[in-house]
Amino acid sequence: MKYYSEGFKKAALQKVLLKGNRTTSEITNELGISLSTIYKWRDKFSNVEPMKKKTSPQHRTVDEKLKALTEYSALSESLQGEYLRKNGLHQEHLIEWKQQIVDAFSPQKKVINDNKELLEAKTKVRNLEREIHRKDKALAEAAALLILKKKADLLWGSEEDE
Repeated sequence: MKYYSEGFKKAALQKVLLKGNRTTSEITNELGISLSTIYKWRDKFSNVEPMKKKTSPQHRTVDEKLKALTEYSALSESLQGEYLRKNGLHQEHLIEWKQQIVDAFSPQKKVINDNKELLEAKTKVRNLEREIHRKDKALAEAAALLILKKKADLLWGSEEDE
């Protein structure tokens, strides 16, 4: 039976909690431990120390994003990199979040884009409805001609009968 330090156990649990799109089995195989062992460790440490699962940058709330932006901008350049590493962020995330906030506070631009998109959608719908109407008329005409041909064949006989 192997002995693992508490640090290793906690690090393994963190790895499982922040697994991304990997399975727990893949992580335990990589670490060389069994699934039951990792679950025992989880149960043991969940009572002692709550293990906080970090959320990915894409799944953070607006409050978390705003807090990160204000904290990051308040730091000196030498501490900004450390802040990003500690919080599992990249500078691109902060740039994107800042742009989202700017866009949220510029409603005029958004309204114009929404109106333009709405007008384009209405035009497309109108054109499609015209095309459907035209095709319905053509189909009705073809059906009428087919019915007339069948009636004529019944009245006077088909050309094949002669």
